[in-house]
Amino acid sequence: MSERGKGEFWAFAAGLLAGGVVALLYAPAKGEDTRKKIREGAEDTYHKGEEIYGKGKAEAGKIYHDGREKAEKIYADGRTKVEDTVEFVKEKMHRGEKVDPTV
Repeated sequence: MSERGKGEFWAFAAGLLAGGVVALLYAPAKGEDTRKKIREGAEDTYHKGEEIYGKGKAEAGKIYHDGREKAEKIYADGRTKVEDTVEFVKEKMHRGEKVDPTV
């Protein structure tokens, strides 16, 4: 997960938590019950955030790994093609044949 995405998630979570706290403070309930609800809500939000972050990090790692493998394969294939082309041109030049660059 990018640093920007991580920051946006935590800003959203903080806003969600703040809204919940304000709603609980204005609800008619005992202070003890309100504090308990706030604490439980904060803990739930924190644990859900950790879970989402962990899943995002794992998925980003997988995407990075897959992308790196594909890039390495493309590089290897391209290198092989270039080497084959160079060898072909060298052979043609060695035999004295004209090399057509448009082919």
